[in-house]
Amino acid sequence: MRVLRKGVCRRKTKEVDIYVELDLDSNGYKVETDLPFFKHMLETFARHSKVKLYVRAFGDDEHHTIEDTAIALGSAIKRALGDKRGIVRFGYAIVPMDDSLAICAIDVSGRGYFVIDGEVEENYVHFFDTLCRNSGLNVHLSVKGFNNHHKVESCFKAFAIAFKQAKEVEGKETLSTKGLLD
Repeated sequence: MRVLRKGVCRRKTKEVDIYVELDLDSNGYKVETDLPFFKHMLETFARHSKVKLYVRAFGDDEHHTIEDTAIALGSAIKRALGDKRGIVRFGYAIVPMDDSLAICAIDVSGRGYFVIDGEVEENYVHFFDTLCRNSGLNVHLSVKGFNNHHKVESCFKAFAIAFKQAKEVEGKETLSTKGLLD
């Protein structure tokens, strides 16, 4: 019997109304938000990680919308991964984009932690940090370049490709000497 790896999260506060559906084993995306660049980044994540993603994200300002979407997406990732039995666990990617280069390494350890080496717009550093804390992903991201758009986009692509590798199921064993990923 195949385990369905899906996660859903709704986050509604006085500041935001966020809804996320994630299926780790399907493809496609639909993103509804009034932040065009953020929409593009979420679509980029879905496309390159080969997940099915539906996001509806609206808020009172850009910071709150991005932050709370990271909370909801992180929670959906955590739910979709379940006990993580049989996953590859680790992933990595090197992504050039014009003047920019991003390198990402992921451990789906259950212990959310984010490290960045390089400069990107603060809302997106906060996005990745919040996503990691809520999903249990350990992510190390390095980026360099000149164009801010290219740096952020190369980060999302590198993260997505690394996540695609790490989430794949390759067996039935839990890849941990402790026997548990949490």
